[in-house]
Amino acid sequence: MNATPRTLLGLLGRPLDEPGVTRALAELGMLPAPGTEPQSGRLGTSSRELGLDIVFLFAERLRDESTLGVPATCLVTAGVFFHTDFFPGYRAYAGDLPYGLAFAQSRAVVRALLGEPKASSLKHKNDRWDFGAVYLTVDFKDDEQTIKLVTVGLPWKPRNPSLSATQP
Repeated sequence: MNATPRTLLGLLGRPLDEPGVTRALAELGMLPAPGTEPQSGRLGTSSRELGLDIVFLFAERLRDESTLGVPATCLVTAGVFFHTDFFPGYRAYAGDLPYGLAFAQSRAVVRALLGEPKASSLKHKNDRWDFGAVYLTVDFKDDEQTIKLVTVGLPWKPRNPSLSATQP
């Protein structure tokens, strides 16, 4: 399998046990070990050699659960993480990044490319955009001159729904 962003992001919202998803994960060498159980409604798989992580969540933990057409406790592909070698043990993801991004881009260049982020953290050096049914988070190194992690995923439900109703 060619680990292109289009292929990887095409897995989002699809059940882990769907044949196309399991086939793609097997081809990447990222199929979770048999018998691996989700912890707190979450299951992850990694390929440090490819610079990738993929996370699966119970559908009930996702904002758009009702549109997925699966049972609440079905594990759904919920996020793809494209790493650099900034993270110990990881090689940098070698393919093209989604949304025209490149690890060598600075925070200013990414904002010029994608526009103002919906949310931003100076403390954690990251920006977040919403693009339709998915979010994009870009984490930068401390000097903000290069990207260290790109994450594309399905929005989660708020952890405390009563708080989200009072926040803008």
